[in-house]
Amino acid sequence: MRLLKLVLTSFILLVISIIQMPAQLLFSDGFETYTGGGNPLDKNVAGPNSAPNGSCNPWFGPAPPNLRVVGTEGGVLPHSGNQMTRGSAPSDLDEDWVNIAYRFNGGSAYTGNITLDWWFYDPLGSGGTAYRDFGALGFYNTAPSGTDYPGSGSLNGASQIQRLSLGASSVQSAGFDSTKYQARVVGATDGYSSGWFNTSATRSVGWHEGTVLVDSLNNATFLIDGIPVLTHNAVLTYGYNVIELNADYGPTTGYFDDITLSTVPEPGMAAWLLFGGLTWLALRRRK
Repeated sequence: MRLLKLVLTSFILLVISIIQMPAQLLFSDGFETYTGGGNPLDKNVAGPNSAPNGSCNPWFGPAPPNLRVVGTEGGVLPHSGNQMTRGSAPSDLDEDWVNIAYRFNGGSAYTGNITLDWWFYDPLGSGGTAYRDFGALGFYNTAPSGTDYPGSGSLNGASQIQRLSLGASSVQSAGFDSTKYQARVVGATDGYSSGWFNTSATRSVGWHEGTVLVDSLNNATFLIDGIPVLTHNAVLTYGYNVIELNADYGPTTGYFDDITLSTVPEPGMAAWLLFGGLTWLALRRRK
């Protein structure tokens, strides 16, 4: 009964906040509109999903092909619909971006009150070190303001980089915990390595929802399945101009689906975090 009352109270607060100041959906992609069958997602490579720089398909990456659009395979069903995306090959280091500054903000980077949400499929679960996929909200000063990508499509080589990453870390040095998911704050020095932190979320096989929230003070909150698992100041102040998906950074392939990007007014963000935090506390007390 106490659990029900606690969750209901937080839910009411969340609903009131959303009614007063709703989030604005900027972008969503369930990969249903692309040609699947293993074809590259990248717009900057020959194939059925290719498109002119600056229009249509927003995804691009370095040295394509990177991610590929697929249907059900290996017993893994898309999180929703009939298609999802994955890397091209095990340990291929595949990377795709969407230039959100160009697409949705007049060429300017977002500085806060923004949230990125996506679903990822973990094929190994707790202790699975070969799965190393992760998503990120980031900034590259090589991302142009007037089109999707520079040159042939790579943002790498930037002198200013900011990333808020969440998923299964590609860095497994001392301090890495293979039973937990990881988050990264580029520029932070208090993680176990290169800005990576072990979160409180235990890895398990199946689909999980990853969320990165950034408030007006540049504080980042990372959530797994709607529950806050790490909060940390973003450290760097370049802003956020790209969505980034990193696949096949290890020898075991995972999947991504249902990406959304939204701006969230401060009261709405506070209510969202309150709901997640109270739900987490309620579930802990129940155990």
